Amino acid sequence: MKQPTVLFLTTSYPSPAEPAGGIFVREHALAAATSCSVGLVDLDRSASTRGLYDLQPLPDEHFPAWRARYRRFSRPVSYSAFALGAIAGFNRFRREHADPDVLHANSFLSACAALICGARFRKPVVYTEHATIFIAENPGRLSRGMQRLARLALERSAFVLPVSADLRTSLAALAPSARFRVVPNAVDTELFSPGRGRGANDPPRLLTVGLLDTERKGLDILLEAMAHVRETDRAFHLDVVGEGGLRPEYEALAGRLGLDRSVTFHGFRPKDEVAGLMRKADVFVLGSRFENNPCVVIEAMATGLPVVAPQVGGLAELVDHESGRLARPRDPHDLGDKIGAVLDGLHRFDGATISARAAERFGHAAIGRALRDVYLQAISDTKRASAARA
Repeated sequence: MKQPTVLFLTTSYPSPAEPAGGIFVREHALAAATSCSVGLVDLDRSASTRGLYDLQPLPDEHFPAWRARYRRFSRPVSYSAFALGAIAGFNRFRREHADPDVLHANSFLSACAALICGARFRKPVVYTEHATIFIAENPGRLSRGMQRLARLALERSAFVLPVSADLRTSLAALAPSARFRVVPNAVDTELFSPGRGRGANDPPRLLTVGLLDTERKGLDILLEAMAHVRETDRAFHLDVVGEGGLRPEYEALAGRLGLDRSVTFHGFRPKDEVAGLMRKADVFVLGSRFENNPCVVIEAMATGLPVVAPQVGGLAELVDHESGRLARPRDPHDLGDKIGAVLDGLHRFDGATISARAAERFGHAAIGRALRDVYLQAISDTKRASAARA
């Protein structure tokens, strides 16, 4: 078959207002573009300035892309605007570039819009789920209405692509009949690659990256773990990258723990600066309360860093004894012990091997091939079903 053409539909994508939003979707689209023709429509929930929706091009992308903003009318009118924005994006891509062979949704809400498009234009839909809302450890829960929409998206899509086996288990509990294939997040191995590291006389440098808007990333747990490491007289410096409403609380905690001189809060940093900090680091660390398939861990491993994190969610699928250590969940003492052990044994971790393994598993080319296989199967199944009905 010719190279498949795929149109991504998403409700989360980087924007000036949220530069970190949906970066994982962009990486999947870039991965798919290594073996497919790709377009993208971001269904933006910020209000349209006119009409039911407006459709604006995103000119700086590596593939044709648009942002469809829709008006916040009362239900069900807002749902109609949401679906019509997706259809308009489909038609624009088909008119200006190519007729998509398959639609690739990246949330259950965008999957619902994709299913409407798919039914209208007779296209199969595949649906990647990234969200931790489905994971048992997450205290948040979908409303009954949203849960029904999620189940519909899971059951009606040709394939559902959870980014971790752990998430697949949670989704299968909601929709046992769905067809699943695990396709992890992707990493740009040109940007995230090993560097020279710190100076010979500098203390070991640790790095953590994550939004500080909820307790999910467990920065309080990590800071307590670092206080435990300091009690063992090990030298270190921790760089914290991320922004959010809890940042002042975490800065105050670092002060109470006596870590003022050992921790630097950098706020939000774009990807190229994060990659630079990773190249100067020795270890990547997380204190997360729950996780899925965190891009930052994959990026750290692509840079050649060993990782120390709690054994939650899909982290056990990423980190093994050759690439780091896993600690008991929500246990600062054990996390500190694991960090100390890795600091003492840095010579045992081969950065080149960690980086090569990450590229082989999560590089754009590898994930692109996995996505292409799914697209081709979905297209073939749809043609076979159409022929059987004829």
